Amino acid sequence: MRIWLWFLTCAAVASAVAAAVNPNGYGVFWVAVQAACVVAAVVGLRRNRPGPAAVYWLLVAGVGVSTATAAVQTAVPGLSQNAEAGYMLAYPLTGIALWRLARQLRPWSSTRLLDAAIAVIGMAQLAWAFVLNPLLSRAGLDQPTAAGVTAVAVCDLLVVSMLLRVAFAVRPGVAAGLLVASTAAMVLSDASYVIMYAWGRGGTVVSSATSAGWLMWSFLLAAACLHPGIRDIGERPRTTDESATPIAAFIALAMLGPAVLIADIGIHRGAGSWAHAVVPTALTAALMVTMVLRLGRALRERTSLQRELTFRAQHDVLTGLANREEFRVRLQADIDALAASAAGGHPAPGIGLLIVDLDGFKDVNDTLGHPAGDELLLQATARLHGIAGPGDLLARLGGDEFALVAAHLDGLDGLAAQCVAALAVPYLVDGRELRLTASVGVYSGAPASTGEALQSADLALYAAKEAGRNRAERYDPRLRAAHVAHAVLADQLRASVDAESGFAVHYQPVVDIHTGSVRAVEALLRYTTPDGAAVSPARFVPVAEETGLIGRLGAWVLERACTDARAWHASHGISVTVNVSGRQLRNPQFADDVLATLKRTGLPGAALVLEITETVLVTATVEETEAVSRRLARLRAHGIRIAIDDFGTGYSSLAYLRTLPIDVLKIDRSFVSRVAERQEKALFRAVVELARSMHLQPVAEGVETEEQAAALRELDCGYAQGFLFARPMPADALRTLLSAQLSTVAS
Repeated sequence: MRIWLWFLTCAAVASAVAAAVNPNGYGVFWVAVQAACVVAAVVGLRRNRPGPAAVYWLLVAGVGVSTATAAVQTAVPGLSQNAEAGYMLAYPLTGIALWRLARQLRPWSSTRLLDAAIAVIGMAQLAWAFVLNPLLSRAGLDQPTAAGVTAVAVCDLLVVSMLLRVAFAVRPGVAAGLLVASTAAMVLSDASYVIMYAWGRGGTVVSSATSAGWLMWSFLLAAACLHPGIRDIGERPRTTDESATPIAAFIALAMLGPAVLIADIGIHRGAGSWAHAVVPTALTAALMVTMVLRLGRALRERTSLQRELTFRAQHDVLTGLANREEFRVRLQADIDALAASAAGGHPAPGIGLLIVDLDGFKDVNDTLGHPAGDELLLQATARLHGIAGPGDLLARLGGDEFALVAAHLDGLDGLAAQCVAALAVPYLVDGRELRLTASVGVYSGAPASTGEALQSADLALYAAKEAGRNRAERYDPRLRAAHVAHAVLADQLRASVDAESGFAVHYQPVVDIHTGSVRAVEALLRYTTPDGAAVSPARFVPVAEETGLIGRLGAWVLERACTDARAWHASHGISVTVNVSGRQLRNPQFADDVLATLKRTGLPGAALVLEITETVLVTATVEETEAVSRRLARLRAHGIRIAIDDFGTGYSSLAYLRTLPIDVLKIDRSFVSRVAERQEKALFRAVVELARSMHLQPVAEGVETEEQAAALRELDCGYAQGFLFARPMPADALRTLLSAQLSTVAS
């Protein structure tokens, strides 16, 4: 059994016995039980070390003072009346402790002080009408006794006000419940004592129930100190809403004042009855004034809260800019104003809209975390604020996308250029210098709706990104036509992939630069739309990437190429090269899929070359590159070779040549096109020698002239492909070419 529960059970039983044996509130056994509670509370505090520590030591000190006073009364019965003054010390100790705890949980404010005042005045009315006034009206009551009982009643009121503040602020829990119940037992016991004294007609006023209540105060506090949850009592709640005004309670207290006043006059009707009404009248007046102040405060708080909620509904939480919904509302208002002006014969020049997107922001979130991303967004917002004019509307549409509606169309392109320049300045985030760029879409005109304006600006933004980013592009109607064509092509691709129609694999030979014989072929995908129009790979491959179809297309090409190449490899010893997309490489099942395809088609691993572009590697994260490297190494273990395509197009290729499992280096056509030139020939020779030094097979791409071929032979490049040797062709045509080559060799 848990120690706090064990103690609570034993102490409750012992307290019941002590209250029965010593109903007067002191005695040897009674003092022993209360002293045991004090010791247990001290042990619990030293063991759990709750904070703030002073609060709990003050509460235990209050019980300790009560224990000491009871001990004095037990030891020296003649000092009983004078010793009772010692009990009064428990009130300031308990009250100060609760006040400090309430301040720890929720700092005091004018609102909370008014709430406490209302509660105290309301209870004071009841205490006066039913306790203090009857007590003070009793004949023969000496002044010290009256003062003592009055002091107890007043102290009870103050402690109750503090207790209510703690009870409504503390987080629910066992320890918190025990702590609140402990003080409540103390207050109720004292209240019963005062009430019995006020309405008693002599004799003892301490009953077994009152005695048990005082002991309950002690053992409940000790159990709370022993409970480990006492460490959490001092933690502030997550919300501290001061606007939650208990209106129903205020109305009840407002009704209470007049009711108590009438009851008091009725009880003391006759001569001097109005004298008895002075105190409740003053208390009622004080209650009314306090309630008016509190309700006025509540009204101001609710108005402020409403303004804050309205602001949050219309603005972005992080940046404070207008959010997407507010932006659409205000943009639509501008569009409606334009339409109204045009209808009235006074056409306005239109609206100017910029859509700004941060290039590379996702990488910041992925590498440095969202807090760093938030800080960067705040800095970007500050820069955009510095650019926007007084009448401009600046909004955050979401993520790293912003919008700006210019009040004036003049200089709109200049405004866009300022955005690009300002957002390209390095950012300092967490001690790191970050460099990002921005792409801006510019639109001006008189749109029919916010949707049309946003779509037009988005198309311009997309054009800016396609053009290389870090720039602004203005909307042109041709962009919309291109967008429609893009959407149509995407739909056609989806339908064709689902139907497995419209696609074909063509093969371009890779030849020995010295003999011209075919040593390998590269599989190239071709697509024809349902209406018979051939689409360039430069058009449909990016669309397939964007729509996620590239994975299914890549798998289909691999299957087709391996099936076709099996016979060619068996008869002519040639291999087939298949291009692999970045999406395929990042698929954890990629290696398994390739090996399964080889098994189904019967093509040996040595007859397959997988070609990847270095662009895919450069745009991947470090973790993604490491995972890709592991998959490629696994495939190489089965004899499959890996080729890097477009080598030398401006990326840091050498790093990947050292770290990735690569066998073939395909030199980009930009090198090959100028290989006959003296300076370029020297550079090309260096690339070929580099490849050989790393045991890589160089292949020259895009050979179109005999002059280029002669230079490659001089440089001993080894292999080449291009229109000079053969254009991409269907499988049947390649089969005929290979057969003719075989016949030539045989003759």
